[in-house]
Amino acid sequence: MRSSIIVAGVLAIAATVWILSGQIGDDDRQAIANDSKAGEQKPVELIAVRVKPVQPRTQQGAVIVNGRTEESRKVTVRAETAGPVSEVPGEEGKIVEAGDVIARQDVEDRNARLAETAALVRQREIEYRAAKKLAKKGFRSGTKLAESRALLDAARAQAKSMRIDLSRTTIRAPFRGILETRYVEKGDFVKIGDNIAKIVDLDPVLAVGFVSERDVGALSVGAPGRVTLIDGRTADGTIRFIAAVADSETRSFRVELEIPNANHTIRSGLTGELTLPLAPIRAHVISPAVLTLADDGRIGVRIVDPADIVRFVPIKILSDTAEGLWVSGLKDGQRLITVGHEYVKAGQKVRPVREDAKTGA
Repeated sequence: MRSSIIVAGVLAIAATVWILSGQIGDDDRQAIANDSKAGEQKPVELIAVRVKPVQPRTQQGAVIVNGRTEESRKVTVRAETAGPVSEVPGEEGKIVEAGDVIARQDVEDRNARLAETAALVRQREIEYRAAKKLAKKGFRSGTKLAESRALLDAARAQAKSMRIDLSRTTIRAPFRGILETRYVEKGDFVKIGDNIAKIVDLDPVLAVGFVSERDVGALSVGAPGRVTLIDGRTADGTIRFIAAVADSETRSFRVELEIPNANHTIRSGLTGELTLPLAPIRAHVISPAVLTLADDGRIGVRIVDPADIVRFVPIKILSDTAEGLWVSGLKDGQRLITVGHEYVKAGQKVRPVREDAKTGA
């Protein structure tokens, strides 16, 4: 009986060991199978982006501003002596040459007074010569001689003043130009300082515009320019003046373009558009669609480096044209991401698909 119990116990222990050994084997085989599957995982698929190598182009930039035409010179001729106007040969709207008579004033008694002062000069000259002779002989003191000389000088000064006043009764044009406005008519009495006429010089004529503080540094006196008038006419000229001080309200600088106008076909006061060329620059042309922003707010584009890693490149926009944005900051030949840049980020590896590169002069 005792031996039966022992045999049964041995068989129970053996069965338990056999069962346990089978479970452990299954776990090991499952672990090996799992390790095999992990080794057979597919590689990560890279995002494809379309790229285009950028090529430099030459941009002939220009500053374009609205402006107007102005006369190169203008003057308001005023009366320098008082008296009635006796003649006005100058006609409004006509060209006058330098020295042409615009108006004449009545000389009145000026000729008589001039003759009187001339006679006084002769008298003082005789008196001075006599005093000089007497002084040499000791019959006249040095004080009396000096007094005689002073009277002669005063008479001569008075005669000169009379001649100047008489010459001022004839009013002449100071330079060649157009007699734009005549303020007096025959018979008008004018005082010193009264307006007689306004003369404007339209050859050359000026095209005036105001350039922003950002662009004024790129301009220089003597550089060429062009104005397109409101009626479609164009005229070429050169920059003759750039203001050194900005307008206090607009913070812009006055620029004058001098234009030949021998026939006076360009009038003063016409509106137009000034085109002031800048020095040629080498830049790249890109589509506005490829622009992106960095985390710090900088504007730029994404490129793919030689290792196919995405990089952010900050750029500066130079101008916006119909063919695209002219920008600086890129290097020649860099692969610009043109499609898919919004789905990738800097530092990410991608699969670039190349476009045909477009080159330009």
